[in-house]
Amino acid sequence: MIKSKQLAQALYELSIKNIDNLDSKFFDFIEKRNLKAQMPSVLYHLERINKLNTEKNGMQIETAHPISKEILGEIKSFASKNISNDKNISEIVEMSKIQKDLIGGFRVKYNGVIYDASIMTSIKKLEERISSI
Repeated sequence: MIKSKQLAQALYELSIKNIDNLDSKFFDFIEKRNLKAQMPSVLYHLERINKLNTEKNGMQIETAHPISKEILGEIKSFASKNISNDKNISEIVEMSKIQKDLIGGFRVKYNGVIYDASIMTSIKKLEERISSI
C-alpha cells in the first residue's frame, strides 16, 4: 500500500520538474489505484513538505510590527547583499512573521545565517556590556 506521505513527496518532486499535465496524470494514478480516500492526508503532507522546503531554501523575515511590501523588499535586498548567496534576489522566496518580542527592527534567517537587527538584541547586548563593567 502506498502511503499518503510518499504520494505527497513524489508529487512535490515531480512538480519541481515542471512535468506537463502533472495534475491530471496524478489524479489518474490515484483513481486507477483506488487511493481517493488518501487525498486529504496527501494534501496535508504536501503542505508540510512545501512549508519545510520554503523555510529551508527561503528567507524568513521577522519583524515586530506589520511592514509594507516596499520595506520588506528593502530588507530582502539588504539581507541578500550581506548574506552570501548564489541566487538572484527575485528567486528567493520570503516568509514574514510578526514577533512582538523584537520590539522593533528585524531578524532575517537565510541560508543558515541569522542577521539580527532587532532592538531586543541590541538591548540584551547593552545589558551584557553594563553587567561586565
